[in-house]
Amino acid sequence: MPEVDTSIRSRHERRLAALKTERNDYEPQWQELNDFIAPGRYRKGDAKDPKGKKDRNKIVDNSPLLAHRVARSGMQAGLTSPTRPWMRYSIFDDDLKEYGPVKDYLYQSTRKARDFLAVSNIYNCLHSGYGDELLFGQFCMILTRNEQHRLHAIMPVAGQYWLAQSGAGRVDTCYRRIWMTVEQMVGRFVARPNRGMDWSKVSNTVKNLWDKGSYDDWVETYNAIEPRKERNPSSPTKANKAFMSNYWEAGADKDVMSEVSGFDRNPILAPRWDVVGEDVYAAYCPGMDALPDVKMLQTEQKWKGSGIEHKVRPAVVAPTSLRNKRNSSLPGTITYVDEVGVNSSYRRAFDVDLSISELAADISDTNRRIDRAFYADLFMAITNMEGIQPKNVYELTQRKEEQLQQLGPTVERQHHELIMPLADWVFYALEEDNQLPEPPEELQGTDLKIENISTLAQAQLAVSTGSIERMMSFAGNMIAAFPDSIDKIDGDQAIDEYADALGVQPTIIRSDDKVKALRDGRAQQQQAAQSAEMASQLAPAMKQGAEAASILAGTDDNGSPADLLSNLGIAG
Repeated sequence: MPEVDTSIRSRHERRLAALKTERNDYEPQWQELNDFIAPGRYRKGDAKDPKGKKDRNKIVDNSPLLAHRVARSGMQAGLTSPTRPWMRYSIFDDDLKEYGPVKDYLYQSTRKARDFLAVSNIYNCLHSGYGDELLFGQFCMILTRNEQHRLHAIMPVAGQYWLAQSGAGRVDTCYRRIWMTVEQMVGRFVARPNRGMDWSKVSNTVKNLWDKGSYDDWVETYNAIEPRKERNPSSPTKANKAFMSNYWEAGADKDVMSEVSGFDRNPILAPRWDVVGEDVYAAYCPGMDALPDVKMLQTEQKWKGSGIEHKVRPAVVAPTSLRNKRNSSLPGTITYVDEVGVNSSYRRAFDVDLSISELAADISDTNRRIDRAFYADLFMAITNMEGIQPKNVYELTQRKEEQLQQLGPTVERQHHELIMPLADWVFYALEEDNQLPEPPEELQGTDLKIENISTLAQAQLAVSTGSIERMMSFAGNMIAAFPDSIDKIDGDQAIDEYADALGVQPTIIRSDDKVKALRDGRAQQQQAAQSAEMASQLAPAMKQGAEAASILAGTDDNGSPADLLSNLGIAG
């Protein structure tokens, strides 16, 4: 039995070969999606050109590219807009999260996370990522920290990475192919600050290129990120991190590793549009759904162009006697022909009986199907609205929310595979940097919850706001007829539920303990006012009583009742 090489690089290369086999079936379709919709977004895993080819020869009508662009921007604005809140930290205990200190802590933590994301490149990467997910069914993003210790996301090019997932269905393995310049290789793997150069990390080829000054030549490199099975958790070294991140040069010796490093937690974000069973890669996505219509559209546009050309510049036949004689089809020119026979002049070779209007109508239908496949009609619903127009803002909002509900399953998957892992990663990064406020004691041992409050998520929750409004309207009518039924309505809870469904900032809605303090203070003020009013009413009687007591105390034994009543101002 042959001996198995157990070196780190050999194990990585064996697994890479298996991952490539797993992905082979998807690559032909990805290539077509790239060629017909968005050239340059896909590069073959074994391509020798680092920059890839951006051949647009198969695109005649750019409508699919425009639909893809609208959908990509719509996903960005609807799920992770940099201009509005799209996630917040919360807990599962509904009563505890209404407690003032807990509510303030969650709000401040969410603000810190948004600020942390705002100064990173995450939003640019997400915009590109949504484009890949719409086109190929998934994208891959790796979360790292840059020199300023800020979040820095890396976006591997589609086709240049291979994925695997854990038993729980979370992508936890990414092998990627990277093209690095000689200067980048030396700067990352060879140069040691204040310790010279360690050329054992790269091949002789790289060293020779560096010595010759060929700093911009490309070098094929691989990076493997996956859970580290064997490690010492108590060791702080990079080689004992929970997730390994190892680099090697394709042309180096089999035992040479350029870098052995790692991450404390899973840095891979790889949301999928839709998956089947245990598949790692998406089985369906808008690009795949639209591809047949995209091909038809390009073909029909060619037919239309050819038909118009045949009508404007028809093929003609002429007698051989006119060969090499002057002729012209330009306006205002004359071609002299001796009419000897019927066919002695120029005439059409054949008649093209093409209804351009019918072909244009079919092209328009194809375009609409492509827009529907990419949900561009939903994201542009207001602009493209036809028929009876909405009467007011409320009706307009209801229409848009009803349409966006079609994206419900996709929004839910993005929440679990993108928003939650990203928010978790940011929270722990802020915690490591001591950037979070001190948590209240009540949160000790409490699990964190990530809530999706993006525009698309709120469209799904809008149904609950309608039910609350209808219920409160019904309750108002009931209370008018049966006043005691007001005891069935918890107004505070209705406001909390309505605000949650709309994604209202928690600072706008007071916590339960603050509301209780306000009401207790108001009750005390009312009680004090009532006491003052009662005191003012009793004051005259008390004054008279005091005067009577004084008079009685000053009356001697000879005083008569009549005199006493007279002194009190009371007629006898």
